[in-house]
Amino acid sequence: MKIAIFTDTFLPKIDGIVTATLSLAMGLANNGHKVCIIAPEYNNFKEFKYKNIKVTRMNSIPALFYPEFKITNPFSIRVYMQLKKEKIDLVHFQTPLTIGMQGIIIAKLLKVPLIGTFHTLIADPKYLKHVKINGAIAQGISWAYARAYYNQCDLITCPSESVKNELLEHTFIKPIKVISNGIDFSLFDNSNWKKVKEKYNPNGKTLLFIGRIAHEKSIPYLLDCFKLVLKKLPKTKLILVGDGPQFKEIKNYIRFLKIENSAILTGKIEHENLIKSGIFKAADLFVTASTTETQGITMLEAQVNGLVSIGMDAGGTKELIKNNYNGYLVKKGKKEFADKIVKLLKDSSLIQKMQRNTLKEIKKHNMKKVIEIWEKEYQSLIK
Repeated sequence: MKIAIFTDTFLPKIDGIVTATLSLAMGLANNGHKVCIIAPEYNNFKEFKYKNIKVTRMNSIPALFYPEFKITNPFSIRVYMQLKKEKIDLVHFQTPLTIGMQGIIIAKLLKVPLIGTFHTLIADPKYLKHVKINGAIAQGISWAYARAYYNQCDLITCPSESVKNELLEHTFIKPIKVISNGIDFSLFDNSNWKKVKEKYNPNGKTLLFIGRIAHEKSIPYLLDCFKLVLKKLPKTKLILVGDGPQFKEIKNYIRFLKIENSAILTGKIEHENLIKSGIFKAADLFVTASTTETQGITMLEAQVNGLVSIGMDAGGTKELIKNNYNGYLVKKGKKEFADKIVKLLKDSSLIQKMQRNTLKEIKKHNMKKVIEIWEKEYQSLIK
């Protein structure tokens, strides 16, 4: 098959959408399919190259509402002619911005099937904080905007049942199928974990968070919980890996809480370095307070490395964590979150039991199985 993937966020930027897009494209390419990725142009980076994958870039400018995203022309004759010449079989867009719009237009012009994957709950108040608007009217407009994109599709996909239920509730009318983002088990190398442990916390327990440093990740809440943990386990460290628009605010909040020696902001770590850094094995638990996850890629990555997770009983998180089995889901607040962390850190046998369960559960997200699902869905649409 020849698949065109349109995404408004791509390398060198790293986030869950980029990781999911790369995993999908490489999985398809490994099975002999041809993939063309249409993405924004960035300055001064080495282009991604992979067998059977071609990346086409479009001139772009930073999005005012979120500078890490890029805005492009919603239609390009050059891209249209390229995909027409290559006789693309199917268009798949990952994001509902200008490049996503281009995917929709080109699919209609070429008369090929169109799939849209719903990765981000853009109508959630925490996302709307980036554009400095909120409230029921703003949420209603955001859902109407998303419907205008995704109801153009022959098939809508999303990574979790909770997101599917949200889409149905908000009258998305096209067929919806849940397909995991998936995770490639072979990517990780933890051989350097002892060096990481020595660097960050040789004499105590370590919590790990990986993700954008942004409103939607509820990092101040997580830091409040962590401060409660420190009262009982003062040698514990929290490593926060990532960058984002609220990095400076979070750095200041750590100072405000007076936990600078315990909460460590690493900044951005390139994904190819992160997965081979050993940080997953060096940590004792993975923690997140985000309530906006459709399916957290970083949690999948933690779980494939056997890390027990603690998160909020919301969104896609509650489908990756089975409460009291491979981690804990928190409902009641910061004290409960902190107490669950302390309970696990004080009970190595409980952690080991949950680690075994984590490794059992993550098998259903194996990327090889996920690619087989995608192939069947694509082939069912291509006539």
